[in-house]
Amino acid sequence: MENEIQTEVQVETQAETQTEIQAETQTEIQAEDQIEVKTTKCLNCGTEFEGNFCPECGQDAKTSRFTLRFIWSNLLSAVLGRDGGIGYTIKNLFSRPGKMIVEILEGKRRKYVSPFPTLFLALTLYVLIFTATGTKNIEIDNLPEDIDTELTVKVGEKTTEINNNSTSAKQMLQKGAQLAVNGYHFYLNHYTLCYMLTLPLFVVAARKCYGKENRKRYNHAEYIVAIVYAMVILVLYRCVVNLIYPISPHFYGKMTFYEPIAIIIALTACFRKMMGFSTIKTVWRSTLTIALYYLLLGAIVTICAVSIGFFFYFKYLR
Repeated sequence: MENEIQTEVQVETQAETQTEIQAETQTEIQAEDQIEVKTTKCLNCGTEFEGNFCPECGQDAKTSRFTLRFIWSNLLSAVLGRDGGIGYTIKNLFSRPGKMIVEILEGKRRKYVSPFPTLFLALTLYVLIFTATGTKNIEIDNLPEDIDTELTVKVGEKTTEINNNSTSAKQMLQKGAQLAVNGYHFYLNHYTLCYMLTLPLFVVAARKCYGKENRKRYNHAEYIVAIVYAMVILVLYRCVVNLIYPISPHFYGKMTFYEPIAIIIALTACFRKMMGFSTIKTVWRSTLTIALYYLLLGAIVTICAVSIGFFFYFKYLR
């Protein structure tokens, strides 16, 4: 009898305990339901979300008005930040350029600024320094404005005299010659820009000189990435050289003389890890790349000059 009573008491105690647990659980659920979920509306795309970043566009939830403090912190983050930005990109471009380019080609790109924005920023810095330091352009004697001497053009057995009365032909010849001089003058002073404008020739030369196996491994666009970063190194070298000009124009001239070597060094630094070559082999292939580039450029310039010459001849002298 006593055992039956104890059993009934235990059963009743367990039932009361379960009832209390269920009541507490239900109370907690109701309390959680009553808590308001704080959401944020993205100012960029309008999506409502929870957390610190928008799941649609990635914008920070704490986006507020621009302030001087925000501008300053944003500038420091972009230039000096270890997690990315132009400063981080430039730092790695000079400390480990080959590894950086390989990481970018493998898809690890979040920390780095893309090649063309980096190049445009470097060119902007170059123009500012060039203007501020008053760096002297390479001078070439221009042709005289007036050609008073008598010109004689002989083609085969036909001779045409162009004297002061042949003003039209004389002016066209003068303009053609002056155009050639100005073009050469522009190249000597802005050859970095010329490299960028003739980027397809650089890609053709690089793909040819760095080997058939690497042509299969990397496409044209991936070669462009390495070449553009090499151009960034070259532009920054020009910035340093231009800063020397106000201090020592003579030393500035010497530094300008070594710029072809700087081009080879820049290409070697950017392509060595990517190609998997030794340093000596990469230097040799980079030198061949520069030589082939100038051969292609010279061929195109020659074809253009001959075409212009034939145009002047058949239009004005024949």
